[in-house]
Amino acid sequence: MVMAGVDRTDDRVGGRYRLLEVIGTGGMGRVWRGEDDLLLRTVAVKEIRVPSEARLVAQVMREARAAARLDHPGVVKVFDVVWRQGHCWIVMEYVESRSLHRVVQDDGLLSYDKAAQIGLQMLAALRAAHDAGVLHRDIKPDNVLLTDDGRVVLTDFGLATLGDTDTGPDPRLGSPSYIAPERLETGDAGVPSDLWSFGATLYAAVEGRAPHGRGDAAATIRALLTEPPDPPELAGPLAPLLLDLLRRDPEQRPSSAEVESRLRAIMDGPPAVRRARKPYRGRLVLAGSALLVLAGGGAALAASRQGPDQQVRVVAPPAAPAALVASPLDACGFGADPRPVVAATTFAPAGLPKGWIWFRDPSGFALGLPAGWQRSTSGNEVCFSDAQGRRAFSVNVSPVVTQRPLAYWQGREKAARTAGTLPGYERISMGVLLLKRGAADWEYTWRPDSDTVRHERRVLVAVTDQRSYLLRWTAADADWTASLPQQRQMLDLFASAR
Repeated sequence: MVMAGVDRTDDRVGGRYRLLEVIGTGGMGRVWRGEDDLLLRTVAVKEIRVPSEARLVAQVMREARAAARLDHPGVVKVFDVVWRQGHCWIVMEYVESRSLHRVVQDDGLLSYDKAAQIGLQMLAALRAAHDAGVLHRDIKPDNVLLTDDGRVVLTDFGLATLGDTDTGPDPRLGSPSYIAPERLETGDAGVPSDLWSFGATLYAAVEGRAPHGRGDAAATIRALLTEPPDPPELAGPLAPLLLDLLRRDPEQRPSSAEVESRLRAIMDGPPAVRRARKPYRGRLVLAGSALLVLAGGGAALAASRQGPDQQVRVVAPPAAPAALVASPLDACGFGADPRPVVAATTFAPAGLPKGWIWFRDPSGFALGLPAGWQRSTSGNEVCFSDAQGRRAFSVNVSPVVTQRPLAYWQGREKAARTAGTLPGYERISMGVLLLKRGAADWEYTWRPDSDTVRHERRVLVAVTDQRSYLLRWTAADADWTASLPQQRQMLDLFASAR
C-alpha cells in the first residue's frame, strides 16, 4: 500500500485516480466511483472528511491497516491511501452491487431463509476479520453489498480498529440503530458487539426496520439503553436467534460458531414462502432542479448522516384486492406514513402562488408547495404528497455527483430494466437540460400493479461543481397533464431563489 500525494496539476487523486461520480455518503465522508489510470481498472475512492488533521491521519491509517490485513472474498480490498494537506482518500476494490438496505427498499423484505443465506456469508467475513484481530464496528444494511452473482461483501471498515488498540473511534460516528448497547454505555467493543450489530442488520432485512428504531437518533439511543428489542413479527424460525444476538448482556450472546450452526439449521429447514406484498420501491429521487433550495452549505451532508437511522416502514397488504384498488395511489411509495407540514413564518420568498406555503425541511433544504401537502421519509428520502396521495415530489438527501448526468440516467434505466423494478416500463423522454453546470432528466411510465399507471419524471442537476441533486415528480398517468402547472411553478420558485 502506497502513501501518495495529490497531483494538483489535474483533477486526479494521487496523480492517477479520476473521480467520476459519488456513489455513497456517510458520517465519515463520501465514496466515489473512480478510474485508476495506471492499472486501468475501476476503483472505489473513499474521501474522508474529519475536522482535526491529527485525528484524520490516525483514523485513516487505523482503517487502512485494519482493512489491508484482511484477505477474504467477503471483505472489500484496500489498494492505496492518498494523503496530503489535510485531505485523505482510501482507494478500494469497486464492487458492482446494491447494498442490503437498497435491496430491501427496492425489492421488499427478505424471507428468513434468504436472510440466513446472506448472514452465513457475512459471518464468514466477520470471523476472518475477528481471527485477524480486526473489529468492524459499523455493521449495518448500508455496509453489506450484494452482487448479482450472489457474492456478499462487507465494506466500510471506517469505524474498525485493531483489537489491541486501547482507544477506538467515537461510537456515535456509527449508526445508532445498529450500535450495541455496551458501546454507548461504556465504549467497550469486542466480537459480541459486532455480533449484536450483525443481528440487528439481519433483523432489518426481514422486518423492514431496526430492532430499536424510533425515527430519530436521540429516541433510538434511549430505546437501545432502556428497552428490549421490538418483537420480530416476520422472522419465522430466525426470530429466536435474532433475539439471542440482541441480548443486552454481551456474555449471554451466542458465539460465532453457534450462530453459524443455527443459521445452517434454518437453511436446512423447509424453504420460506416469500411474503405476498408489494415490494417497497426505493425512489432514486433527488433534490434537484425543480423544488429545492438549500438552507445551508452543509445541510445535505448533515441530512445524509441521519439516513441510515431512518426506518423502512412496512405495512401489511390489504386482505382483498378490492381494498387496494380503493386506496389512494400512495405516490410516495407503498406504506408511507405522511405527516402534515407547517409553513415557515419568516424569510419566505415573495410572490408565492395563492394557496402555497414555504416549508423548511429538518433535513436542511427549503421548498414551496401547495398547502395541505404532507411529508414522509424513508432512509435518505423525503417525500411530499397531496392529501389524496396522487401527486408527490421526493428529495434524496444523499446526492449524486457526476459530470455525465445523461449517462447516469442511461445507466439507471438499464439497471431498472435488468432488475425488473419498473414493470410495464415505457420511456417517454430522456435528455440533457441546458443549465449552467449540467443537468439531465428522464420521463417514463410504469405499472406497479395491473390497475395503476404511474407517470414519473426524474431530474439530476448540478448546483455547484461538487454538489448535484436528484428529484422525482410522481403522479397517476391520467393526472399528469393537470399536474404540469405545479411542476413548472416549483421549478420557477427554485430558479428564483437560487
